Amino acid sequence: MINSLYSLTRKGWLQALSFILALGMFIAILMYSNLFAHHFGGKIPYLALFVFYGMAILMIHAIGFDIKKTVWQCIFMPILGYLIILSALIVLFY
Repeated sequence: MINSLYSLTRKGWLQALSFILALGMFIAILMYSNLFAHHFGGKIPYLALFVFYGMAILMIHAIGFDIKKTVWQCIFMPILGYLIILSALIVLFY
């Protein structure tokens, strides 16, 4: 099931979306660093690590790195990265 779910995201337009979202989050962190630190580094600093984990997932997916092992596919599932980054962008700006 993990293999089929992971292979669903191996499309070119989803890899481009991964790159755009990861780059957008990177730019948002650079441009609004105080806001990012306030929202994600306050009482629970692990949220910032969670956002960086989502960015890492999306960058790995964006460059087209092909993961063969099921365990690593589960850890670096692009759908999880989309959920993390989209929710972080929503919290950061709204």
